[in-house]
Amino acid sequence: MNKYFNIYIEFNHTTFYSIIEESIRVERPGYVCIIDGNVLTISQTNPIYLNVLNEAIVNTCDGSSIAMMAGIIHKQKYRALNGPEIFNNYIEKNYKQLLLGGTVSISNRIKAQLKQKGIDSDNILILPLPFLKIDDFDFERIAYEINLIKPDIIWVSLGAPKQEIFMNRILPFLDKGVMFGIGAAFNFYVGDLKMTTFQLGGLKFIWLNRLINEPKKLTKRIIPYLLTIPFLFLNELKRKKRPNQNI
Repeated sequence: MNKYFNIYIEFNHTTFYSIIEESIRVERPGYVCIIDGNVLTISQTNPIYLNVLNEAIVNTCDGSSIAMMAGIIHKQKYRALNGPEIFNNYIEKNYKQLLLGGTVSISNRIKAQLKQKGIDSDNILILPLPFLKIDDFDFERIAYEINLIKPDIIWVSLGAPKQEIFMNRILPFLDKGVMFGIGAAFNFYVGDLKMTTFQLGGLKFIWLNRLINEPKKLTKRIIPYLLTIPFLFLNELKRKKRPNQNI
């Protein structure tokens, strides 16, 4: 992975999936972060969170505007890979998988939807989490329950930045399992949120339907990101000109 906007991001989708598959094969625990505008914005002012992102086994970019901005600066054609795409790619495969976070109702609807498609969902397990602040989780106890299940893949749906910090803190206690911080991917899969078909050039506007469904939540994320874009662009441009200097 190379650094973009101070975060290690893998834009090559084949390489991204290869790293994940290898981690699953050798049963090496780790986590994957999906870098969207909200995650990127928080990371620029929170060095601890930035370090959490950079300790992932691999990160991908969930944001066509981020991919486009990086592409303009580095004169490359980059393509985003969002959380729902990754979730859809794996949830119907025969890996032992754990749905962690979200609601039990949505998790059960995911299993029901798999059965409707004629896909065996016995390999999909559910572990509810209490609604707590990040510092109040008993990570060792939760990891003990996860280790009894021995999942290949762990889907963590707590929302950013909570889910990335959660994965980082529980990692030392896990025996195996690749964790994905996938935010609203559960809701997209069961159809509570829809993928927009509107596209302008390379911009997909995936956030548009979420803004309509969750205006307060998304407005709080989108406005800070938009205000941060000039800073991100200029800093990345400077870093490109001085590649040996961290900015």
